[in-house]
Parts: sequence; structure tokens; C-alpha cells
Amino acid sequence: MVLDIIFFIVKYIPFWSVPSIMIGLQFGYIYWLKDVFHLAYAFYSLAGFSLLSIIYYIYAGSPEKAVSILDNMIRNF
Repeated sequence: MVLDIIFFIVKYIPFWSVPSIMIGLQFGYIYWLKDVFHLAYAFYSLAGFSLLSIIYYIYAGSPEKAVSILDNMIRNF
């Protein structure tokens, strides 16, 4: 059950990752200007995680391969 949810999230990385990058960078910049650095770092971390996710998705090559690579990593762990 939990793995199905994780595989669903991995399969559709571009649909949540690209908006998260834009939102994280925008709000990180806003809070950086307001000198609220802990929130700025949190939003920048969200953008960084989303960027790493989209890089993984591109490296995998397709939604099915992204899920199968993750499935193989989980099963071999």
C-alpha cells in the first residue's frame, strides 16, 4: 500500500517537482529579503529536493524506468 503511493509519486515527478521548484525559489527569496533565514532555507531545501528529483527522473528516462529503478533499489536493500 505504502509502496504503491511512493511509486505513484515517483511516476509523476514532473507534475509536482516543477511547480515546487518555482514556489520554493520564490518564497525562499521573499523570506530571504525579510531576513527570516530559517524559512528561506526551508524553501530553498524544498526547491533543491525537487531539482534532485527531476534530475533522477531525467536520468531514469521514463516514468516506468524511474519506478523500476526505485523498486530494484528497495528490493535489493
